[in-house]
Amino acid sequence: MLTKILFTLAVIIAVALIFRVKSQPARQADQPDVDQPVGGVSARFVAYTLLGLVIATSALVFVLHWNEQHRIMNIQVTDSQGQLITYQAYKKSIDGRRFTTLDGIAVTLGADDRIAILDQDQLP
Repeated sequence: MLTKILFTLAVIIAVALIFRVKSQPARQADQPDVDQPVGGVSARFVAYTLLGLVIATSALVFVLHWNEQHRIMNIQVTDSQGQLITYQAYKKSIDGRRFTTLDGIAVTLGADDRIAILDQDQLP
């Protein structure tokens, strides 16, 4: 969501800067030659910098989300007889009382089963 807002703001700023730069030479053509100070930041540089910042932010958010969803979780299931079974699954494949293990086994737990979801390094 934040990425979409930043991207929209960057596009608005870039368009405003482009129209501002394009309209300046037309106004300056009517005026006699005046020495303009050299230096400063051009609108093109600002637009490309903002575009690069938006792309870098989007890439960072994508990578962090991908890493979080591909974290391996340990799932300890205690059935109604008291047997403890441990599964491993990616975080993205856990959906309430349903999940798919790393081996591709789809598991659906019943109402009597107790579940504990632990990070991979939290296994006793």
